[in-house]
Amino acid sequence: AVEEAAAPPTLAEPEPAPTPVQATEAAAPPEPPPARGQRLQSEVSDPWAALPEDIAYAKVLEEAWDLVLDDLQGEPVGLGGAHVVAKDGSRTSLAAGHLEGMAVSLDFSENALERVDALPALWLRNISLGSNPLTSLDGLADLFPRLLCIDLSFVDIPSIVGGWGGLAACPRLRSLVAEGAGVSTFEDMPQFPMLQCLELLENDVEEVSEVETLGDRCPALVKLDLRENPVASEPFYIKAIAKHLPGLLEHNNQSMRKYTSKIAARSSCAADNLNKDVNAVDGLYKNESC
Repeated sequence: AVEEAAAPPTLAEPEPAPTPVQATEAAAPPEPPPARGQRLQSEVSDPWAALPEDIAYAKVLEEAWDLVLDDLQGEPVGLGGAHVVAKDGSRTSLAAGHLEGMAVSLDFSENALERVDALPALWLRNISLGSNPLTSLDGLADLFPRLLCIDLSFVDIPSIVGGWGGLAACPRLRSLVAEGAGVSTFEDMPQFPMLQCLELLENDVEEVSEVETLGDRCPALVKLDLRENPVASEPFYIKAIAKHLPGLLEHNNQSMRKYTSKIAARSSCAADNLNKDVNAVDGLYKNESC
């Protein structure tokens, strides 16, 4: 019998050569956050460089942006510090592009961001990262060296490795909003010497003793919101607030400023003037021999 000739082996098709973009990505991994932050500070102009920090903070609180940019593909119109809206888009990262010399505020909430270091270095004073599945805040201070305010609402802060530490590394941080963020204690919170505003609605703080710890960690607080936390309904909670956070001007959405009515002020003034008149008459009697 004649044996059939074996079929020649099938040669695998060669893989396509990488494109120039793919080759570049493979050869050049992303810069680490410290390097990106240094490049920002040395090469990119800060649009709010002329603003004192107190003025910049006030503009953030008032949302007084020079312009609002919600079309990341289009060319920006106008000059100055921009509030960039890039929310609710399932984004896992953000390209710098023309944002580097413009963005002072970024709304990146309701996306799919897992790591802060997937964002570019920017001159941000304000950032909202609420409702993102964050697992790391590494690089926060390097990427945003002028950061004043951050919103981490509905981000589970205790589950983030080094979460408090990443926030505390921002030396200028003045405002932290973290509604529904799973916070139950301040024991593992580092010092925040510049923090003025802390909004922690709907968290899990229970013990009154936590107020003393908070006062130690955040000595500059002037605004605190712990509504919808179990501790807010505990006996002696208000006394603990008064004792350990005496500098508060606003607590649980209520002003702590002392108010004197115009009528009371006029009455006080009139009483002072009357005392002065009496003293003057007494002086005449005492010195009538002069």
